[in-house]
Amino acid sequence: MSRIELPAVSSLSEDQKQQYDRFPANVTLALLRTTGSASGYLSLGGSFPRGAIGNKDREMIILRVGALSRSPYERMQHLPLARQAGWRDAEIAAIEAGHSSDARSQAILRFVDECVRDIKVGAQTFADVRAFFSETQMAELTLLIGHYMMTARFLETLEVPLDDAATSWDKI
Repeated sequence: MSRIELPAVSSLSEDQKQQYDRFPANVTLALLRTTGSASGYLSLGGSFPRGAIGNKDREMIILRVGALSRSPYERMQHLPLARQAGWRDAEIAAIEAGHSSDARSQAILRFVDECVRDIKVGAQTFADVRAFFSETQMAELTLLIGHYMMTARFLETLEVPLDDAATSWDKI
């Protein structure tokens, strides 16, 4: 049960319904309790699949942030996307534990860990990832981590309940 009352879809204003239709999920209903953050939040979240970081890396990053943030909601929403991107269940378990079999992914996971834990990623870890990522990807990586850290804290603090199934990203 959520710590705040999520609005019933039938009670939404036309503008709120428009936002909910973009991403019909409990996280959106909780966002609609804010004065005006839902649209911007959804737009930022929807920008990442169109960004410079590939699907497989993006889902690895999100799953690791979700694991570090102890957010079952993020895991529930992104597990199907991770599988669709090509991650197998054993690899997903390793990612969530902070492990990978290749140096590139391990560097990215270390970047995620340091960003979540220490706020600022160390110089060596930054350089290790920079060997694989462009400047645009470095900026998007950092923003992606921050977005999902914020999301986890919003979801977990308000105890937003899991949806029955992962939500489609087709309209976002």
